[in-house]
Amino acid sequence: MTVIIPKKVYLTIIASTIRFASTRIPYDDWLEVYGIFIGKNKGNDVIISEVYPITHQKKRPEDIIDIVYWSTEDYESFAIIDDEAFSREEFTVGWFHSHPGMKIMMTHLDLQTTFNYQQYNPLAISLVFNPQRLIRQTELADKKGDPEIKLKNDPGFEIFRFLDVNSGLHSEYIKAEYKIEGFDSMEHLVQEAKKFAIEVTNFFPMDKIFKYYKKYVEDRVKQLNSLVTGTEEYLKTLVRQGESGRIPEVLENQKKEIRQNVAETFIKVGNIKQYMDFLEYKERESTIPKVLSILSKWDETVSILDEKLAELSKKF
Repeated sequence: MTVIIPKKVYLTIIASTIRFASTRIPYDDWLEVYGIFIGKNKGNDVIISEVYPITHQKKRPEDIIDIVYWSTEDYESFAIIDDEAFSREEFTVGWFHSHPGMKIMMTHLDLQTTFNYQQYNPLAISLVFNPQRLIRQTELADKKGDPEIKLKNDPGFEIFRFLDVNSGLHSEYIKAEYKIEGFDSMEHLVQEAKKFAIEVTNFFPMDKIFKYYKKYVEDRVKQLNSLVTGTEEYLKTLVRQGESGRIPEVLENQKKEIRQNVAETFIKVGNIKQYMDFLEYKERESTIPKVLSILSKWDETVSILDEKLAELSKKF
């Protein structure tokens, strides 16, 4: 049995988990994330096509062990996703959750959840991901006091499933083989995944996403407009000082700075659009339209930039 994982699915797992367990968040506040895989079975292989982050852990003082609290919105998400998958002749092929900063293993609750999935689909899988395992390329020791286990080219997760679900909850479970598509090698995968983890850490906040991106876009629009206005004032000063001969060189240098600003922002805007696919399903309907609306303000600003620069060239 082999589990086929598209690159986008793998990146979604990384982003959705690091969002709630990054170096910007105190370790004690790290939260587990839960989601489901959509796809199909081909023979004994599991072909994943989509992954949907569903919810994250809510810590309560009275909880002795970690408990998943599913909301009404979460159950509605499951129903919508199932219906959409059915229309494509696909279905739920398993689930994933994170163990941020913890050992990759299956808890009793994890086993129960996986058993439930395999009762309806014997090939269903359970993927457990620890972003620190990916970043540090180490696994926690089996026994306290033993050294950490060094890894090489490890994607940060393991996939588990019951060998024979018909034998009951206490039957043997094993690790499943997998293949992650879209990378030249596992070494290349780890290199790119680590870079991506840094990007997500720096630009995909745990909460107040719209407010965060709104401020970013408004700041960049303000900065771009300031560069254009500043360029015009600079050129006016050159004229007043009788240095008009410097205008072509100065204008060209200012244009380069402006276009560099635009290029840098376009990369970030592209990241923001990509990150919308990493939101929990219940967030998407309310968050994505608002984020796209604020991004459109950047697009509008850039759309008239060439016209403004052409006007400056004619004016001076």
